[in-house]
Amino acid sequence: MKVAFAGTPGFAAQVLEGLLGSGHEVGLVVSQPPRRRGRGRKFSQTPVGKLAASRNLDLVQPEDIGEVADRIASSSDVLVVAAYGQILRREVLGAARHGAYNVHPSLLPAYRGAAPVERAIMNGEKVTGVSIMKMDEGLDTGPVALRQEVEIGPETTGGELSERLARIGADLLVRVLDDLEAGRLHLEEQDHSRATYAAKISPEERFIRWEDPARRVHDHVRALSPHIGARTTHPDVEGPVKVWRTRIARDVAGLGPGEILAQKERLLVGCGEGALEILELQLPGGRALSSAEFLRGHRLSGAFGG
Repeated sequence: MKVAFAGTPGFAAQVLEGLLGSGHEVGLVVSQPPRRRGRGRKFSQTPVGKLAASRNLDLVQPEDIGEVADRIASSSDVLVVAAYGQILRREVLGAARHGAYNVHPSLLPAYRGAAPVERAIMNGEKVTGVSIMKMDEGLDTGPVALRQEVEIGPETTGGELSERLARIGADLLVRVLDDLEAGRLHLEEQDHSRATYAAKISPEERFIRWEDPARRVHDHVRALSPHIGARTTHPDVEGPVKVWRTRIARDVAGLGPGEILAQKERLLVGCGEGALEILELQLPGGRALSSAEFLRGHRLSGAFGG
């Protein structure tokens, strides 16, 4: 089948990589335009844009995907979407003759929306998955062609889970395209009464609530690692401190929420219930350091804030 692919971040690039290894032809790739990022505010190409360029694929990066609906219609049998980053209107969804299919990293109807991977981990879920859905005009409301469950380990990070779901999603996608081409694809309507929503992580939600139980704080940190970063504050530090890795400290008691205990090469912090050991953190303007590296050059006392 001739495929138009729309996606932007690393998750989408992994799905595209898997699709390129199949027997289907990717004739057009659509990604978000390069944006200014980082301290130097230099333009940064999207991961999908980089992959498309490296494979000499036909790449377009409009501000609005509706601008290329005619190109999708003329070049493709089907549109595949993975974390593109825009709501697709009717003229785009119906541009290709077989419609549009989305690779969504959750077991729909659970965790519809922008942040299903992060929300599943933050909520302490032990199982999530990938769904291949035929898109309609709703928010992840279309019928599902295939889905597969995936276990979430107690230490799995958002980045690790996203990579695993992308690999599985690519395999499922190829199976769906094979079935679509053969005329044997079966679609199952979602049970909308069971739907849950995974909203985008807001700037405020990046900050750690030390009054929460240690398990919940740990889940928060690993959900946002390594692409967003959980944050906390300290009165001696100008700007937020990013916390990249933690583990539950079962041998520590008596620390109040946010209270810091530097113990040789261990950096311990109290929570509303239990305590955490910070394994990796980053000061504003610095690089990520292990707690042992950090404590050799810095001293923190008192308590972290929210």
